[in-house]
Amino acid sequence: MRIVNSLLQMSIVKVAQNMDVLERKVSNLPISLLKDLLQHLNIYYLDRIETAVASKGISTSVIWERIWRELDKTWRCRAKSLVSEPNWKQRCLERLFHMLFFSHLKPQSSYLSNISKSSLLSLSAKHVRVLSLHTSAKSIIRLASPELHPVLRALEAGVTSIKILDSSSPFRLGDKFMFILHRLLDHGSVKEVVLRRNPDNSSLLNWLASKRIGLQGCVVSTGKEVPQNDVCVLGSASDPDEPATKRRLLDSRSKEVLRYENPTSSEVFYTDVSSERCGIWSPRMGCPSGQIQVLDLEVHSSEMLFVFCRILPSWLCLQALHLHFECFLGEHEVSMFVECLRQLCTTPGCSLRHLSLPYFSFHETIILDALSVCVTLQSLTADVCVDGNIHRKESTLIQNKVLCLENLSISGSSPVSIHCYLPALRESPRLLTLQLTKTCLTPGFFQTLTDICTLESNPLLKVLKLDDIKLSDHLPKIVQFLENCTLEELCLKDCRLLESCSVKKEVMLSLVSALKRVSSLRILTLTRNRLASSVVEMAELFSGSPPSKISMLDLSANFISAADLLKFAKRLETLRPMQPITLDLGFNPLDRDPEIKSQALRTLHPFCKVVMYEWDSRKTMVDHISVM
Repeated sequence: MRIVNSLLQMSIVKVAQNMDVLERKVSNLPISLLKDLLQHLNIYYLDRIETAVASKGISTSVIWERIWRELDKTWRCRAKSLVSEPNWKQRCLERLFHMLFFSHLKPQSSYLSNISKSSLLSLSAKHVRVLSLHTSAKSIIRLASPELHPVLRALEAGVTSIKILDSSSPFRLGDKFMFILHRLLDHGSVKEVVLRRNPDNSSLLNWLASKRIGLQGCVVSTGKEVPQNDVCVLGSASDPDEPATKRRLLDSRSKEVLRYENPTSSEVFYTDVSSERCGIWSPRMGCPSGQIQVLDLEVHSSEMLFVFCRILPSWLCLQALHLHFECFLGEHEVSMFVECLRQLCTTPGCSLRHLSLPYFSFHETIILDALSVCVTLQSLTADVCVDGNIHRKESTLIQNKVLCLENLSISGSSPVSIHCYLPALRESPRLLTLQLTKTCLTPGFFQTLTDICTLESNPLLKVLKLDDIKLSDHLPKIVQFLENCTLEELCLKDCRLLESCSVKKEVMLSLVSALKRVSSLRILTLTRNRLASSVVEMAELFSGSPPSKISMLDLSANFISAADLLKFAKRLETLRPMQPITLDLGFNPLDRDPEIKSQALRTLHPFCKVVMYEWDSRKTMVDHISVM
């Protein structure tokens, strides 16, 4: 038998090595042999025979996943971020493209054997959706070379997001880099631009604004509209209404913009790519103009914010804006930003629906100011760094204003009071998702949520996520809220549910009883709550009539021992849940008793798909006292 198996394996390897001749006959192989053959193919033929093997009911996804994990050594750190089932082939080939183009990849693995680098680039480029352009890598400009035109064409067709990263100015790379951007933005499918870690973002912003974002015209400080095909000079010394200091700043910025818009013979930056230069691609006269709908921008200084604010009011096609502030903003800068938001949102044709303001160093009422001028926002995410030394008048939010808000996420680097946001919650009848991180809950918070959920006009709140908030003092109000809600997902992460509780079992059973009554609940996350032995009570979710319909239960990082898990599993075995459950047990010290762990997992197997991660609990300091 061993000789037969060896001959079979040798034959499979031989077929894999001669796929150029045998490719068309592969579909005639039995299914069992086809599955074995897939393990030995390089990615070129794995891609080519995918349709043929799919017609026999065989998926190549597991092969692409294995290759991706070999390419991306950081996958274990990001395993929990893979919420939905990923397209492993696309993810794998996108990663491979970046490694081939911007780093040195040694083609030692069998899946890269007997394939030229140009073939690998052509194959992988078709699957790139997010293209990262590290401006310190000179290899970028190779995309402008004639031999890589097919690769650039493939990127034009598939790339929807461009990330321009690193500390080097993109203009340093000259006209070839600007030509590549022009092709991707104006001739391609790019709708999202990410500008990070680049001190020259102001110049790049002006270049994008004047030529690339589909503006209706740039409004200068005099209120006049500048036609799209002219230079969008954001203020000038001829404007008598500007203070002298600001005029000097505007003059210097304008000269810098003009330097790129009107390059000298010794300093050519192709910001306006002529139809003759693009003639190698298309016989048409003139070039199309792309529209950036999503901008993710890192703001390094108040000057950069000033440049952006002068562009913002005319960016009518902008649908989502993510601003990362790496500088402290004074009240003047914040007021200017809010005013520009107001100008944009009150202009007919404005598309802005999603606003994200992470690491926003200012008083939290700025978020209410943003909501009051952007009542059509559908989602708002803000990470507020509260400055207690700044005193602002209370926001005049929202009197007699009904907000369109569907998703609200507020977090703080230090505890932020939720009190000032309660009026916004009351005026958001369409609210579907609420996420709060490191906030100080007021006694009226859960009552406000209960009032929202019991409104006859709109009991819509479906997702509630609370993170790093002490909830042990609010459990009676939580139980009352659960009795009136129609949540589909509840996440209580690091919420110290049992902190200082003298009788933990009774508290857990009370909470579990309330959760069971939420018939709509499908996803429950209780990560990092130090449940430990209290996990046994969680099995009661699936007892009684009717039992809970939860299909995703996250109990990760809760100091659950193998013995406690076994008790949980045996209780679940008795109750026999009606639906399969995805159970996340990652980052619990189960490895300390491998035999009991294995017994618990075997008991859970008929009812649960268990999610685990490779983790050595002995290398982690565990606070045992906190769970005693």
